[in-house]
Amino acid sequence: MQSLSSPLPHRAQQVLFPTGPEHYSHMLNPRAYPFHQESDRLKVGDCIVDIPSREMVGPAHAEPSRITVKALHVLLALVGQHGKVVSREALLEWVWPDTLPTDDVLTQAIGQLRKAFADDRESPRYLETISKGGYRLIAPVEWLPDEASPGLAAGTATAPPATLEADAEASASAAPAAAAVPVAGSGRAPAAGARRMAWGAALAIASLVAAFAFWRMGAVTTAAPVAPVPTAALAPANRLAFVTITSKPGREANPNLSPDGAMVAYEQMDAKGYGVIMLQATLHVPGRPLTQPPVGYSDSMPVWSHDGRRLAFVRYNPDSRCEVMVIAASGGDERKIADCFSGSASTYDWTPDDSGLLMGVTTKPASEKSSPLRLLDLASGQWRTLDYAIAEGDIDIDPRYSPDGRWIVFRRSISLSDLWKMPAAGGKPQRLTNVKGDIRGWDFMPDGRAIIFSYIGNEVGLFRYDMATGKVTPLPADEILVSPDIARASPSMVFTVDQSTSGIFRYTLPTSPAGKVGKQRVFPSSRSDMLPAVSPDGRLLAFMSDRGSRFELWVGELARPDSARPIETLMPVPRHIPVWSEDGTRLLVVGNQTGQQALYEIEVESGRMHLLPVPATSPIYAAYTDRPDRIIVGSDSGNGRLRAVLYDRSQTPWHELASLPDVALLRFNAATRKVYFSRVIKPGTWQADTSLQSVQVLDADRPHSPKEYKRWDVGTDGAYFMEWTEDCPVGWIRMGAPAGQSPLCLDSGTEAWALGPSLERSGRSVFITMDLSNNADIGWADLSPDPAAVPIAQSPKQ
Repeated sequence: MQSLSSPLPHRAQQVLFPTGPEHYSHMLNPRAYPFHQESDRLKVGDCIVDIPSREMVGPAHAEPSRITVKALHVLLALVGQHGKVVSREALLEWVWPDTLPTDDVLTQAIGQLRKAFADDRESPRYLETISKGGYRLIAPVEWLPDEASPGLAAGTATAPPATLEADAEASASAAPAAAAVPVAGSGRAPAAGARRMAWGAALAIASLVAAFAFWRMGAVTTAAPVAPVPTAALAPANRLAFVTITSKPGREANPNLSPDGAMVAYEQMDAKGYGVIMLQATLHVPGRPLTQPPVGYSDSMPVWSHDGRRLAFVRYNPDSRCEVMVIAASGGDERKIADCFSGSASTYDWTPDDSGLLMGVTTKPASEKSSPLRLLDLASGQWRTLDYAIAEGDIDIDPRYSPDGRWIVFRRSISLSDLWKMPAAGGKPQRLTNVKGDIRGWDFMPDGRAIIFSYIGNEVGLFRYDMATGKVTPLPADEILVSPDIARASPSMVFTVDQSTSGIFRYTLPTSPAGKVGKQRVFPSSRSDMLPAVSPDGRLLAFMSDRGSRFELWVGELARPDSARPIETLMPVPRHIPVWSEDGTRLLVVGNQTGQQALYEIEVESGRMHLLPVPATSPIYAAYTDRPDRIIVGSDSGNGRLRAVLYDRSQTPWHELASLPDVALLRFNAATRKVYFSRVIKPGTWQADTSLQSVQVLDADRPHSPKEYKRWDVGTDGAYFMEWTEDCPVGWIRMGAPAGQSPLCLDSGTEAWALGPSLERSGRSVFITMDLSNNADIGWADLSPDPAAVPIAQSPKQ
C-alpha cells in the first residue's frame, strides 16, 4: 500500500485530485514543504495574528483572542500552503509528528481557529472544509513588519498570556523574594576571545558526545548506582519520539523554550564560531535573529523570563569580557545588566519574580574557598552570594528553580557531576543523583515531580529522574541529545541534536625557527576517531573510535594506515587518552563493566584484558610509575571530588601509599621521573615526585579554566599545553614559558576538541583530536504522555 506521504504517479494524481495536484496537498510532507515565517505578525483576512503571544484580534472581537500552540501550528501549516487543500493526514503529521493522535485533536484546533476568526463553517471566509479531504485557507495572507501592528490594541502586543501570569503569581507567592545586595567588585570575563567562548561551549558538548556514537546502534548499558537519596536502577523505556526543527549547516545549540512552549530561542554559530540568538516557532520553519551582536562579539545562552516578555543572554566582546544582557522577546534595544561574575558564566535561571538571575561559575575565584551560586539583581546590576552550606573546593553551577519556586536544584562539580537540591532561601543541600558523570543540561518537568537531564558517562543521552522515588529512567533516542529545556507551562521539550565528528591528526613540529608545521590525518575513516595515545617508541597509536559501528579501543602501526584493529572485548569510557607502559606492551584504559567504570590493563599484542582490583570505586584515570608494583589511580573521593592515589599493587588488596586531593588529571613522565597534574578548582599545573611528595607549581596560569584541564601532555623536557588564541585556535607552548612568549601555531583554521593531546617522546610530533564536522540542530519532543508533564499552573480553557 502506497504511503500517504510518498509521491504518486501522475495518473493516480489525476484520479484523486480532479482539480489538479497543485490545489490539493493530500501528500504534503511537512519536512519537505516548510513555510517561511517572514516576521512575528501575520494578517489573515481582517485579523492580526501575533505569533509569539498566540493572540488574534479582529473586527468581531473587542479583546484579543488567544489560541493554543497546536491551533497556531495548524494555522501556520495552512498559511504555508495558502489556497491549497491540506489533508487531515498531512496536518496531523505536521502538528503532531511521530505520535498517534486522534482526529478529535485536529477538529478541536480547527474549531478554535474558526472561533478566533469568527468564521462560519457553512459560509466560510477564512477556513474552508473539503468533504472527505481536508482544509483550505481562503482568506488573503500578508506578513506585517515586526513593529507594533495598527490592528492590535495598545498594550496588548506585550501583555503576558493569562497562563503565564498565573505561573508568575503562583511562583512569586510560593518563593521568597530574591533581592540582591551590592557586593564589592563584580568579576571580569574570562581571558579568551569571543570565538573561544562560542566554540568552547560547542566543543565541550561535542568532545564526549560524539564519542558515544555507538548509542545510535542501541548499545545501551544500564547502571544501578547507590545514592545517598535512593536512586533506582535504570529502567527500560521506549525510544523518545522527536523531530528536528532546524537544519542549517553548522551549530544551532543551547535552546530555551518560551513558558508556553510556542517559541524557542537558541544560539546559532557562524563558520568562525560567533553566535547570534535566534527566535522561531517550535516548527521546522526559518528562525529570525533576535540579537545583532557587533562585529567580533558573540551571543549565547538565551533564557526566557517567567512572564515571557524578556530574554536574558550572555555576550562576549572582542576584549574577552563576558556581559549579562536582557532584550525584549519582541526584539529591540539590548540592555547590559552587569559583567559576568569572576569572568565566566554557566547556564542560569530567572528568579520566580523575574527580578534577578541565579547563576554559578565554573572557575573558583582565587580569593574564595569554593564557588557557590550567586544572584544578580537586575535593577542594580549587583551580584550577591547565596547563603547556604558549601564545602571548600565545591563548584556549584547550572541552577534551576522548581516550578513552585520553593526549591533550587543545581549541578555540583565539573567532571564527576551530580544534581543537588536545597530550599530556595538557602540551607543544607541534599544530593539527588549519584551518576558521577558529565551532566550536560537538565530541567524540571512542568509539575516539578521529575527532572530530565542529559548525561555523558557510563551511558549517554537523556534520562528522567523521579523526585519522589529517585528512580532514573533512560529516554533512548536514535540521535545524541543533550542540553534539554522544558517549557514552564507546556509539556514540550527542546534539546541539541549533536552530530559532530572528529579525526586524529599528526602535527610534525619544526626543528628550527624557520621550519614549518606538518599536518596529516592518521588512520582516516568515515567515523569519529579521538583520544590518541602514541607508544613510547613512536611506532603505535592507540585511540578510540566508533568506526566499527560501536565504540571501541583501537591500536594501529603509524607506518601502516590499514593496520588499525579494535580491542573487541572492551567498551572504553572516552574521558581520557589510554596510557602506555614504558615498554609499550600494555595499556591502561578505563572501561565499562556492567554499568560501572573499572580500570583495565590490556596486553596490546594479544588483546587480552585484565580487570584491575582498584580499591576505590569509579576510577577515572590511571598512570604507570617508575616501579612496576606501583600505580596511580584517580577516583571519586566523595561528592564528585577527585583525588589521585598511589597504590602498591604487589599486595592483595592493594595498599594505599599516598594521595593528592582535587586532582582532575595526572600523567607520569619517565624522563624526569615526575608526575604532573591539573585541577578543575583552580587554574594551573603542578608537579610532584613519584611518591606524590614535593609538590610544586609548574605553571600558575595554564590550563586557564576547568574546560581546559585535559589540553596538555608531557614530553622529555616537561609539560606542554594546547593553547587557544584568537588568531590561532591550536597553539603549542611549554608549561612555565616566560610571560609574553607566543605559542607555536599548529593550526589556524580548524578547532581542536577539548581532549588530551599526545606528544611523541622524540618531541617531533603531537597527535590531536580535531574537529571534522561541528554540526548540531535543535530537536523538539512532545512530553504529553508523561504523567509528570502536567503544568502546575493550568492554563484556562480556551
